[in-house]
Amino acid sequence: MKKKKYWYKLDNAGKIFPAVSKDDRSNVFRLSFYLNETIDPIILEDAVNKVLPRFEPFAVQLKNGLFWNYFASNERKVMVEPEPAQLCKYFKPDHNRGFLFKVYYLDNKITLETFHAITDGSGALHFLKSIVYHYFKLRGVKIDHEGKILSEKPLSKKESEDNFVTNYDKEKRRNLKEEKAYHLEGERFNHHWVLFVKAKVQSKDLIQLVKTKYQCTITQYITAVLAYSIFKETVDFVGKKKPLKIFVPVNLRPYFDSVTLRNFSLYIKATYDSERTDWTFESMLELTKAQYKDQLDKDKLQSRISSLVGFEKNVFLRVMPLFLKTIAFKIGYKILGESISSTSISNLGLVDLPSGFKGLVTDIDFVNAGYGLAMTLISLENHTNIILSTPLKDLSIINHVISMLVKDGLDLTLDTNYKEGYDEIL
Repeated sequence: MKKKKYWYKLDNAGKIFPAVSKDDRSNVFRLSFYLNETIDPIILEDAVNKVLPRFEPFAVQLKNGLFWNYFASNERKVMVEPEPAQLCKYFKPDHNRGFLFKVYYLDNKITLETFHAITDGSGALHFLKSIVYHYFKLRGVKIDHEGKILSEKPLSKKESEDNFVTNYDKEKRRNLKEEKAYHLEGERFNHHWVLFVKAKVQSKDLIQLVKTKYQCTITQYITAVLAYSIFKETVDFVGKKKPLKIFVPVNLRPYFDSVTLRNFSLYIKATYDSERTDWTFESMLELTKAQYKDQLDKDKLQSRISSLVGFEKNVFLRVMPLFLKTIAFKIGYKILGESISSTSISNLGLVDLPSGFKGLVTDIDFVNAGYGLAMTLISLENHTNIILSTPLKDLSIINHVISMLVKDGLDLTLDTNYKEGYDEIL
């Protein structure tokens, strides 16, 4: 039987976010489902609140303890809101009934924005799929869940596990020292506004391209496309003496037989020397493939898990009061987080929905609001959305990415949140 009151520690990945998040680095990401009808906000709100008790890691509020932040149960009602113009906006939980997520509606779109402290993209996707399933159910639409909707399955304690801790091995710890990375800089939009550009492509065309022409995966191909675009379109990268580092989160659940709804992903990285002047797309792709192969190894992933968990087990850190930990986290994040990454690419892959959703869910977005530039990929049925988001006004890198995809023969449909007149306010 599910407990009504509960609390638990933040997971290893989530501990850092309450300390370092702010207006220009929200650590909020977005998932959106587009339906074939205009959203009824009353029914949507009912659906969210019916589903929420099943998702314990989401039904929480952040509390401050003496030594650590922790999550406690939150029995308040969620209020859905009209979607604002600014995506992935930093929000304070105490202005959101304590919740660390928001649910928005706009025309035919349902959006879930989630603070990274509670979960990653895989966990949030389970939550949103269940919300949309119950929305249809309340609308009187009968859909067989086919075992693909988590809210229709029995609750498992494993869904609330911190699998960083359960996969910790003291003997596998190693040094995680990193060199600083090249950063994208430039004029930013006002009001912490983030530009969103979506390129929709037929999945079969994209798969055919990467398999036959380049003998690689979609993520490897897109990583090299972004790397080469940065190399070609920046004036200060070459000779900067800081490498370009593209961080790519890896879902660890398949590697460690996990079903947790909490954070359980690690970054691998593609690194490119800034002192080299003769980069070609092909040379960047070959290096990318080799680096992916080297890092996507279970033993190496577990070694990194153990190193990260080992840091929080340090006796001096454990007895440090929370206010001092917060200062230490901010300094540590600037040294070991913010400074070592140039940009990121996150691919959630194909969203597996019940067959009854066909025609009811027409599109899906996945957006990560990066500090400089972020790229995300997500697929639904026969198409893949490649999404770039940035607070920077210089669009040369994005334009180069799009032109490379077109030159490779891909037929793209473009969409953006930029509207006429925004020049005056942004």
